[in-house]
Amino acid sequence: MFRTYLLPVEAAVTLFPLVTAVFLVPAAVRGYRRRGRAGGWPVLVFYSFVFYLLAALLQTVMPLPADTGEHCTTVHYATEPQLEPFAFRAAISSAGGGAWSPGTLAGLAPAWTALLNTVLLLPLGVYLRYYLRQRLIRATFTAFATSLFFETTQYTGLWFVYDCPYRQFNVDDLMLNTAGACLGWIAAAPLVRLLPVNDPDRERRRYAWRVTLTRRLHAFLTDLAGWLIVWTLVTGLLAVVTSWYTGRHHALWIGAALGLVWFWLLPAVFAATPGKRAVLLRLTRPDGARTNPLRLTLRAWIVYCPLALAWAALAYRTGSLDLPELVGRLLPHLALLAGALVWGGPALAALLRRDGGVWYERWSSTVNTVLPDARESPAPAPAPRKTEDPRSSDPRVPDAGRHV
Repeated sequence: MFRTYLLPVEAAVTLFPLVTAVFLVPAAVRGYRRRGRAGGWPVLVFYSFVFYLLAALLQTVMPLPADTGEHCTTVHYATEPQLEPFAFRAAISSAGGGAWSPGTLAGLAPAWTALLNTVLLLPLGVYLRYYLRQRLIRATFTAFATSLFFETTQYTGLWFVYDCPYRQFNVDDLMLNTAGACLGWIAAAPLVRLLPVNDPDRERRRYAWRVTLTRRLHAFLTDLAGWLIVWTLVTGLLAVVTSWYTGRHHALWIGAALGLVWFWLLPAVFAATPGKRAVLLRLTRPDGARTNPLRLTLRAWIVYCPLALAWAALAYRTGSLDLPELVGRLLPHLALLAGALVWGGPALAALLRRDGGVWYERWSSTVNTVLPDARESPAPAPAPRKTEDPRSSDPRVPDAGRHV
């Protein structure tokens, strides 16, 4: 019986890296905008929450029927929902012959099913109180809605992927799941006092003004993901709504044109790429003043040179770009060398803790700064106590001479 419950957990462990990759950039952007950073204890809590939700969802849909047609013709217990409240008590009593001793209950499958249904959403109550800071009534409604989604997923045969429901919609599961979440919310009270305080405002005041290597990396990954998504949508829509052939050759040239707009034209006009804007960064002069488009253009062509060389190498390999054979063979090596020189500079400066900026920033006189509306300075330290000057109470002493 327990093998049935362990199988979804094993599947969650397998799928979790893929889910993490999908959530990585959006979660980092949200972290910088809300807390001023993408790391720390809240990130660990967030990904543990994601893993728990994934495991809980898989627990309600797995194991899947191996033969859908045979299952729908031979198994009919799930075709009708179980709408009688507390029916699990009769099932446990019948299986145990009316005995309710702990030793008897430990060997009954209906008792374990009821217990595991209660435990299923118990961690959700903990997360709702500690991580999302919800009150009991709101947490109860959230847990009920989550359980209802699980039960509806079962009753619709994984939202009509299967021809029939292969697991039963059970009102007792709704009750036990919701009750378990409420117990988790209550049990979270001592954890809230023991675990680090979840205070985004305090973190933002401390970290929002910092321009770190990871922040710049997340800006670049956001730009890269956004550019690729827009490129895919544009080429797909052109193929659907027009008769124009958007094969490999045309698609690569569309991607190159969008890359020029995304990585050069937008920062030259707005002093920020969409990725930088997402993590609340912009490009300015070292003194914080607005820089000119020529300096931004110089920076853009240096910073994204490795990406352009890699794109040219891909176009050459696919036959979309006609180049001398020697140049085509050298392009991948030039892209790697340029990446080491351009992108390795910030990484090395961060490892050596040098704040003088990298070479292309000095050449272009541009640096990354935090947007003014996002930067919140830490609370100023209290001024040291000074011995009161008896002359300060003398009205003949001018105000300009007093210590402020």
